[in-house]
Amino acid sequence: MKNYFVSSFFWSTLSKILNAIFGFITVPLLLGYFGKADYGLLSIATACNGCMHLMDLGMNTGAVRFFSSWEAEGKRELIQKVSNTNTTFYLIVSAVNIVGLLILAWFGENLFSIQHDQFPKLRTCFYILALFSSITWINSAYTQLLTAYKQIAFTMKVNCVLVLLRIALVVVVLIGKLSLIEYFFVLTALVAVAIIPNAIKCKCDGLLNTLKPAAFWKEFGIVLSFSLSIFALSLFQVLATQSRPIVLSLFAENGAESVADFRIVEVIPQFIIMVCGTLTSIFLPKSSEMVVKSNNAEIQNYVNIWTTRTTILVCFLCFPFIIAAKEVLIAYVGSEEAYLAKWLQLWCFFLIIQMHSTPAFSFILAKGKTRVLVIATAAASVVSILVNIFLCKSVPVGSAVIGYAVYMTCLIGVYYIYIYKYYINLNRMSVIKSFILPFIAALLATIIPLNFTFDDFAFFSLDRMNFISVFVFKSFMWIIPFIALLLLFRIVKLSELKEILK
Repeated sequence: MKNYFVSSFFWSTLSKILNAIFGFITVPLLLGYFGKADYGLLSIATACNGCMHLMDLGMNTGAVRFFSSWEAEGKRELIQKVSNTNTTFYLIVSAVNIVGLLILAWFGENLFSIQHDQFPKLRTCFYILALFSSITWINSAYTQLLTAYKQIAFTMKVNCVLVLLRIALVVVVLIGKLSLIEYFFVLTALVAVAIIPNAIKCKCDGLLNTLKPAAFWKEFGIVLSFSLSIFALSLFQVLATQSRPIVLSLFAENGAESVADFRIVEVIPQFIIMVCGTLTSIFLPKSSEMVVKSNNAEIQNYVNIWTTRTTILVCFLCFPFIIAAKEVLIAYVGSEEAYLAKWLQLWCFFLIIQMHSTPAFSFILAKGKTRVLVIATAAASVVSILVNIFLCKSVPVGSAVIGYAVYMTCLIGVYYIYIYKYYINLNRMSVIKSFILPFIAALLATIIPLNFTFDDFAFFSLDRMNFISVFVFKSFMWIIPFIALLLLFRIVKLSELKEILK
């Protein structure tokens, strides 16, 4: 079991890091090669398709939960029936997905704020997504089954190989001078091809006797009813995140360029989110165990300790980009995009606000009480979208980031005002203190690096290397005082700090 956790964590983390590297490296390359307007078309197409993934209806969680339980009970025949019916379910979902994409392709020109001569390319992108839709959806059924049978490492290895192939594709694009449509076709095909190793693994390991779709709807209904109970929550979470580029494409004066700017700013926050994405899955098993024991003192202590540690970890990830946002963007995509620095800073700032709540949030999931959380998420989602729409003409990228900030502020407010007290019985001031002390230490540590400019660190002859050097030195000039303040005010002990860094 220990090897399972180590292997799963390693390959999952490696997959996320490779994806982040892929985005970090390829965005400026493809942006320069295709141009901001055409590159924005790809983002619009993938964002529209991403919203359609809401049709999963929570099965990605529900199927894994029931398959794992049934495997422990030895109900393999039931697993096979439901898994094959899951394939049929995803075929139906993919049909709806295809219809939605075709409607956008045929009648969607007036929906997006793009030039008339750009829409044929966007239409072709929708056709490509529709072509591979069924394969991509069916792969979800195989991935869920493999996850339930503790084969996460295998699925992550497949993802790692696909990321490397995507990187190779970008090289081919630049060398072979491929068109936008040719690149998008091969990219979409690479995503779909994951079904081959996953299906072979399910068949060879005896997880499935047949890959044929089935129709055991009575048995499948048990899983679907549970999945729908968490669907509403994921619905509004995805809506809040995936709607931002779509709102920009619909309401900004230049939709394609605004979306491209948003994607530039998004790369670093997405990397941080991916790195921190495993925290909930790490906390949840222990949280579930403690909920069963119902020891409130133990739960409070656990939340306090891990809120502090999580805050410190996220500060280490976010503050270097806050203090050197301008230098990072110039080194990344050029000086013409330096004006986006303030939005990168704001996004990273609110990422800290968001991520610090992860330990307490794991207890909300462990308790299984999500009614108030669903209502709060729905309200926050609607408000954030309205803010995005209202501001997108005056501050296009800023409206998306401000909308996100409003969304997170509303949710965190509900956590502290209601959920922590009445759902988990936490001492809210104790949790706030666990967050605010390391956060203030991180803010105080920014005083020194924020007073230094590019000229203080012009060590290299290459312009890009100069800006990278500024980022590195500013980061160290923040890290050293931050660690000193943590130790000086006994926010953490030296041994705890080593554990967090490890």
